[in-house]
Amino acid sequence: ELTRRELDVLRHITRGQSNRTIAAELGISENTVKNHVRNILDKLGMRSRNEAVMYALREQMITND
Repeated sequence: ELTRRELDVLRHITRGQSNRTIAAELGISENTVKNHVRNILDKLGMRSRNEAVMYALREQMITND
């Protein structure tokens, strides 16, 4: 299961935002965003951000608002 912060990062990824933009919006470092992305991919068993986005939307883990 993803943490709340990982879900926040994933939500931003679904909007097509870069790690730099996500970091600025969440008030965290770009390296922290990279760590969250790596954790998301590991937990979901995915190889790319695009795969993770498609899975998250399909499984209704997040809404693309």
